[in-house]
Amino acid sequence: MSDDPGSGHDVRRDRRARTDRHLLRVYLDDHLAGSSAGARRMRHAAGRLARTPVGPDLEAVAHEVASEQRELAAVVDALGLSRSRLKEFAARVGEIVARLKPDGGLRRSSPMTALIEAELLRSALVGKRGVWQTLLDLSEELDLDGARMAELVARTDRQLATLDRVHAYVRVRALRSH
Repeated sequence: MSDDPGSGHDVRRDRRARTDRHLLRVYLDDHLAGSSAGARRMRHAAGRLARTPVGPDLEAVAHEVASEQRELAAVVDALGLSRSRLKEFAARVGEIVARLKPDGGLRRSSPMTALIEAELLRSALVGKRGVWQTLLDLSEELDLDGARMAELVARTDRQLATLDRVHAYVRVRALRSH
């Protein structure tokens, strides 16, 4: 019997094996670096769309994402796992470089920038959902609050719904000539 329908394997059987702490550290460190960059990018997008109908909801998501980034860092610390400052730095540099006019504009960004950002941020939220799901699966073994991990999965689902609304708003404007 499988805990994950359609997965083809029994998740409960897999839980009998101990989690490799080194692999867990690398995995969480990657997510932590990504979440740091994602939180900054989310704040940037919220600022860009602040005066639009979707701005307030995006701002709320940006605050939640920043809070969750700190919560993930606290989980990493509570587990006694080391963090790579180099990965965090590289993620920061990558996020800044990514903001360098992805639409080819030289002086100001086009509406297409908001579309690309919305799509990138939705992808980032899907990744964040994955880390909370993974920690939920491992919560008993790692002595984490499983209920809290489940809350974070549900919250991310709500955030994704918000980003879907943001995407709907910007996509009808992004590729139209003005």
